[in-house]
Amino acid sequence: MAHLAVVKAVEARLREHWSHSTIRVENDEDGLDENGGPVLAMQFPWSRSEWQTVEGPDGSDFLEEGAFRFVLSIRRGSGTDVARGWLDDLAGAFRGTQFDGVQTFAPSSPVTDDRNDVAGLYRLSFSVPYEFLIQHKEA
Repeated sequence: MAHLAVVKAVEARLREHWSHSTIRVENDEDGLDENGGPVLAMQFPWSRSEWQTVEGPDGSDFLEEGAFRFVLSIRRGSGTDVARGWLDDLAGAFRGTQFDGVQTFAPSSPVTDDRNDVAGLYRLSFSVPYEFLIQHKEA
């Protein structure tokens, strides 16, 4: 499970850099928006933490590694040129940058195969690997 600070930081950066469609966060509705327009979903498919320093003067540090994923749902049959352009721009906003303690690396490219076509939607997605240092102080 991604640390809450990571989820909040990624969502804030996403909202700064995305204006093309409705944004859906975890445990939100699926599919197109109420007017049939595109929707971008934010997901956190994996993460893990490892102990970095054990109880130093400021407590312990844990390094979280993981990836977050963006899934753009568009109407099936509408083509992908515009959607790919939007996702290229969004990937640039998360490529090799640091914000709110989150260090990102190289985003993947949107994959296309038989799994993109789902129930009248066409879905393009990419993932961004990240690291986040969690500082834990004993109470």
